[in-house]
Amino acid sequence: MSDTRLLSTDELLRGIVDEVTEIRIREHSVMQKIAELDRRGAAAELGYKDVPHVLR
Repeated sequence: MSDTRLLSTDELLRGIVDEVTEIRIREHSVMQKIAELDRRGAAAELGYKDVPHVLR
């Protein structure tokens, strides 16, 4: 982890925004994949009650 004390306030804020953006992009990708599992009926195919049980 970098020493954030050396960053300007603008740089620190930009870094936070960049990281949150990356997190949201990854979360969206995961949600799309989960939705596709649901559309495919993966739970029944794999012997589970529903998709949340598959993911546990």
